[in-house]
Amino acid sequence: MREALERAKALRWAGRPADAAWELRKALAGTGDRCELLYLLWDCQFVMGDRAAAHETLLEAKGLATGAMVQRIAVAEASWLMSQGEYREALTLAGSVVTDDAEIRAYALSVRGVCEAFLGDVERGTATLEDARTAAHRSGSVRELTRAVGNLTFVLGSSGQHERSARIGKEALARLRIQGLSPTFSAVIRYNLSTSLLALGRWEELDALEVPDSIPGNKAARIMLCKAEAMALRGQDADDLIEHAEKVVDGPDALFLAQSAYTRAVAARAKGRFRIAVDLCRETVADLPEALTGGEVLRLCAAGLGAARDLQAAAGRITRLDDPAATEHELLARLPVPHGPEDEAWRRHAFAEAGQDSWADVAVAWDRLRMPYQAAYARTRCGEPEALRHAHRTAQRLEALPLAKMIDRQARRQRIPLLHKDKPELGTLTPRERDVLELLAWGRTNKQIAEELVLSVRTVGLHVSHVLAKLGAGNRSEAARIARDQS
Repeated sequence: MREALERAKALRWAGRPADAAWELRKALAGTGDRCELLYLLWDCQFVMGDRAAAHETLLEAKGLATGAMVQRIAVAEASWLMSQGEYREALTLAGSVVTDDAEIRAYALSVRGVCEAFLGDVERGTATLEDARTAAHRSGSVRELTRAVGNLTFVLGSSGQHERSARIGKEALARLRIQGLSPTFSAVIRYNLSTSLLALGRWEELDALEVPDSIPGNKAARIMLCKAEAMALRGQDADDLIEHAEKVVDGPDALFLAQSAYTRAVAARAKGRFRIAVDLCRETVADLPEALTGGEVLRLCAAGLGAARDLQAAAGRITRLDDPAATEHELLARLPVPHGPEDEAWRRHAFAEAGQDSWADVAVAWDRLRMPYQAAYARTRCGEPEALRHAHRTAQRLEALPLAKMIDRQARRQRIPLLHKDKPELGTLTPRERDVLELLAWGRTNKQIAEELVLSVRTVGLHVSHVLAKLGAGNRSEAARIARDQS
């Protein structure tokens, strides 16, 4: 039985969980200690997306656990609760684990950090996840180290800190590559990196992100969805890649199908198939998988509301919604409570699609999160002349062809010229905005700028957003470069 367990472990860490599960089931048919076999089987089943079977296996292992396995399985159970969104229960269970085993402690800290963040204390959660990284280093467990980094990048990305998440993710992949472990251990980190690169508009980096064959199908498929969304936003046909992603998923996965529906809706909208996009979003939010995060639900609702608005504004022979008001009410009623700044931005985005929030304010919210495509989209919906010109510059920089066409149509309707010089004029800035830009170019933080100019940090943040908008800069670094180029 010990030899079977070691073979299964080797297969699991080689990125072959299905083969590992087969070895484990074969060994479980014999006699001997079943607890460790069941524990590893639960992990394989969870990775493959068969969550119901995984939970049953974990409960069976729990009934057989003795010694150190009691604590290990307690943390695994907390991890399961966390995956189901039961953050408070998971936090209590993970916090009850007291052990001198650095590996188990790292696992418990990883679970605690995610739960703390999703219960509203992101700062505390990220600090706990840094502690998890430290404990994992001490234990020498690459598995726990990658778990801690994976959870940290997930929390950072989920809270809108995509630049930090991408930086940590890229550094972790580089270290794993040097150690020759990247294909085996990098699946979660690679997926989290793909979501951050997508959000940041760094789509060429996303295109270049490899998806090794050894990555489990469920994670590989989700990375493909990120790549497909970037393709769709650039006006490329993403249908084949979405279909390929759906084929590589290991077994039934309702969560993935819901995520895939969102990507299909984005692709449909990019092609002007607004009715299809509305139907996809409505059908998905009507039967949501329990494990779908609030952020994912918010994106689905926002996409459906946006497609419904597109449908009402579209010309030509297009089948309209029978009851637009009912569709709007249905999707707004499904909006969950936001957790973190990005969720809040998506919720405001959804309300703005329904005419219940200011697109100009939504654009500023996206600027703060450094998500250029969403900010440009919001400025397009806003429709103000300078907002449209800024959106047009961003769309051109991102090569977001469908958005650029949308901007052109809006500008023609409003008779707004989009011509602008290749280099933005600093003369469009107010004297105070020029002061802020000068300090920004010196690398000052908003807090440091506020202290130097005797302003509130909030006021400085607004000035920075206005500077970025007027210069058509995607981030602070780009604005600083523009300032240096024209000084």
